[in-house]
Amino acid sequence: MKNQVTPWKVLGERNFGLFWSSLLISGIGTQISQVTIAWQIYEITNSPLQLGLTGLFRVVPLMIFSLTGGVMADRMNRRWLMIITQSAAMTFALVLALLTTSGYIRVWHIYALTFLTTAAGSIDIPARSALIPNLVPREYLTTAFALNVTLRQSATLIGPFLGGLVIAGLGIAPAYYINALSFLAVIVSLLVMRVAEAHPTTHHQPALKSMGEGLSFVRANPGILALMIMDTCVNFFGSYRSMMPVFARDLLDVGPKGLGALLGAPALGALAGSACAMIAGNPKRKGRIAVIVTLAYVAGLILFALSRSFAFSLLIAFALGAFDAFGETLRVTVVQLATPDHLRGRVQSLVHLFATGGPHLGQVQLGATAALMGAPAALLLGGVVAAVVISSLAGKVSRLKE
Repeated sequence: MKNQVTPWKVLGERNFGLFWSSLLISGIGTQISQVTIAWQIYEITNSPLQLGLTGLFRVVPLMIFSLTGGVMADRMNRRWLMIITQSAAMTFALVLALLTTSGYIRVWHIYALTFLTTAAGSIDIPARSALIPNLVPREYLTTAFALNVTLRQSATLIGPFLGGLVIAGLGIAPAYYINALSFLAVIVSLLVMRVAEAHPTTHHQPALKSMGEGLSFVRANPGILALMIMDTCVNFFGSYRSMMPVFARDLLDVGPKGLGALLGAPALGALAGSACAMIAGNPKRKGRIAVIVTLAYVAGLILFALSRSFAFSLLIAFALGAFDAFGETLRVTVVQLATPDHLRGRVQSLVHLFATGGPHLGQVQLGATAALMGAPAALLLGGVVAAVVISSLAGKVSRLKE
């Protein structure tokens, strides 16, 4: 088929193949580090509260630095900006490793370095997303972003498993050293790549004006704004993973092992969903397909809230992961194709802020609602509200040309 684009064709593009492979290595290292941080904090404190505070030190820098990262991605050479942020993250990982090796490590050190690493990542991610259209032909973008989802989910599956093995076999400090080394893969790949980037046009603009230009572009494009609102709404009202312990223990009676299966099923589903996106290649009417897939995801949320069968809940959790990955690939591709290159960093920073901040805020919302009416009713209500919002925005999203 003329529009069929295989993953091998996309990975065969030298620059993208290097970039993707290095990010997979780094992603696995990051997952190893996150598991190690959680283990070390709990080992030091024996406090679930202090363990949970790690999330706070990831959310706050995300809220502070994401928009700034978008401005920087449109003002600087994106490849060199990533080299700087990756080098900073590698340095923070080395400091964590050295503090652990020396025995001077304290919980506040871990919090501070987690904050700094997330800040570097909040600047890195808009540049990373905005760089991809410079690495592949336009018709390859859907498959390229599907491969990105596959990369993230693969790292999520492999990294924690390897992290457990490293902690058990070698200890905590070696896990941090491995993470630090993993950043070298991205730095080296960026150094050897030859990328033709558009010349930045915002050097002489005040930072706030430059940031406002990105916001104005989104406001002036109702389809893109509707797509972002739709994504945020689903994340805010449907953060079902945070309620998995309640479903596993109190409703399905499957204990910790069942909880692990319920949490693993969406990750496996996401791999299947990104594979479907790759098979689809470069479909027409991406906006309309994104609406259909997102509505299917919301229907899955409602079914999961109603299910009292472990097997059926596993199946639905798998489907939720698949719909989420497929929908994310389409949403990101549509936004990228509709955004001029000189604005991509700022627009992607908004996408990242809404897509990542929504689930964190949604966990708070869903937890509070569940305390009032129970987890199933809270998730059911969230699914219904999300369906209403998506339906109201469907027309604008469907009219997007790409």
